[in-house]
Amino acid sequence: MEKSDFGAKKFERLGLRYILALSAIATTIIISQIILQFNISQQEDDSIEVNLSGRQRMLSQRISKAAVLIGKLQPDERAPYLAELKLSLLEWEQAHAGLQNGDPTLGVSGNNSPLVSSMFKEIAPYFSEIVLGSRSLISIAEAEDTTEEALVLAIDRILAHESQFLAGMDRIVFQYDKEAQIKINRLRRIEIGLLAFALFLIFLEVRFIFIPSAKMVKKNTQYLQNEEIKAKKMALEISALYESLEQSFQNLAEIEIELGEFTVFAKCSPNGTFHYFSDKFMEIMAFGKDSPVNIFDWLGGQGYESTFLGQIHMNVQKGQTWKGDLKLTNNEGDFVWIKLHLIPILDVNRQVHELMLVSVDESEIMEAQYRSQELHEERMEKKLKEQQFRSALILEGQEEERRRISRDMHDGIGQYLTALKYNLEGISAVKAKSEKDRLENAKKLLQDIIKEVRRISFNLTPVALSDYGIVSVLKKFGEEMSKISKIPVYFENITGFHARLEAKIENNLYRIVQEAVNNAIKYSEAKEIKILLSHNDQFLHLEIRDDGVGFDYEALDRQGYFTATGHGIFNIKERVNFIQGVVQVDTAPGQGTAIKIDLPLDT
Repeated sequence: MEKSDFGAKKFERLGLRYILALSAIATTIIISQIILQFNISQQEDDSIEVNLSGRQRMLSQRISKAAVLIGKLQPDERAPYLAELKLSLLEWEQAHAGLQNGDPTLGVSGNNSPLVSSMFKEIAPYFSEIVLGSRSLISIAEAEDTTEEALVLAIDRILAHESQFLAGMDRIVFQYDKEAQIKINRLRRIEIGLLAFALFLIFLEVRFIFIPSAKMVKKNTQYLQNEEIKAKKMALEISALYESLEQSFQNLAEIEIELGEFTVFAKCSPNGTFHYFSDKFMEIMAFGKDSPVNIFDWLGGQGYESTFLGQIHMNVQKGQTWKGDLKLTNNEGDFVWIKLHLIPILDVNRQVHELMLVSVDESEIMEAQYRSQELHEERMEKKLKEQQFRSALILEGQEEERRRISRDMHDGIGQYLTALKYNLEGISAVKAKSEKDRLENAKKLLQDIIKEVRRISFNLTPVALSDYGIVSVLKKFGEEMSKISKIPVYFENITGFHARLEAKIENNLYRIVQEAVNNAIKYSEAKEIKILLSHNDQFLHLEIRDDGVGFDYEALDRQGYFTATGHGIFNIKERVNFIQGVVQVDTAPGQGTAIKIDLPLDT
């Protein structure tokens, strides 16, 4: 007991050590990620700032270029360059303000170093002069009474400050890049430090936690393996004993056990009142002081009906012997089987003056037979469960294979066909009419192939089944089948059922509907097919009904037509049985067919 307590405490301490070790690793990972993500986000800002500041140089040059062209062109030719000047000026001003003060739309925070801020202050006068010159140029160029002198002054104002602005922006770009490199080097040092700390932490945990734990687990595993060997040996011995016992009961039931000799168990008057009990009868029935008074009342108390006992009484009163097997319960509550001959004894006047119970105890034989029957039922139930389990594995394997094929068709063939479609649609250099017709036919054929691939993929495993559930898929299935078949297929959700079921149940319900509808389309000659769904608190009811020719279900069932795999009804029954449902087929020649499934709902 003390050793057990010690072991329990040891494992408890081991568990705490594992929790601490894993918590330390998790904490290190979380802190590392926080630090790294913070620095990565800063680096993203740095890269945007470098790109944006480089773009400022390009935009300033574009402004200068547009200004020069406006000055050289005639008034009616200036419109596109004015538009370019306005757009470039707008972007230039927004970027310049964003780099200094931050702009979420541009992805910059505006957190500049003091050195960069001072550099922006240095180029501020040049920036302002270029902005003012550009605005003045736009106003002058758009005015009707523009003078060439005013236009030249505005352009000179822009060009006079461009070189100073470009030189300043070069220094800012280089400074942004330099600061970004410093941050990258700092991040690299942080990563190395975190890695070294994590490795050191792992070393400590391996040395003081995992290695001792592994030794303990190995020791206990060896102990458990030894105990498992002992347990298997005991299980084999118990199994052998059980099989021996089962065989004994089986042999006992199959061998004709000789009954003992018939003996007089009791005697009673013509009306059934006991006046003699044999010792054997007293022993079998465990009679004490409360022995029965009348045989017919006693048998009535054992559960036999009064009409049955009255008929026996009437026959023995006529001098006829009654014989039969009785199942009784003795005073100790055990079952007793006896073979009874109730023989009337006649006097000299041929009148019944006594009834004699001549019997033999057959309890041993009957117990063996009942036990044999129970064992047989257990074996049959076990075989049935094994068969159901194998069927379930087969169905699940089929569903997995359908999903795989559907996924391969949709993601593989479907994507290639779509790409081919786009390539064909991109061909426009064909001039000959015959070649154009062939190209259009190829496009139409390819479109039909894509539709067919999608239909097959949907029939194999509809993606909506896992996303939206059985109701949406049955509605979509009805619409798709109506398009590809000459028979309309309608879906009706009578009670507005929208709950989700287990994946295996929804898959099998869909397969059942698919099987039933396809059979109806092939063989029923129906004008319409209906898929009806309803539910209450206990059951989900699914019905697939057609108004076709129907068939003689009873005759086909007697012939064993529905007991072989491959037939639609057999497949439906297998799937309904797999999901613990009940199926009923209502059909007759000329009266259509209705397949009804009741599925219990968890309440």
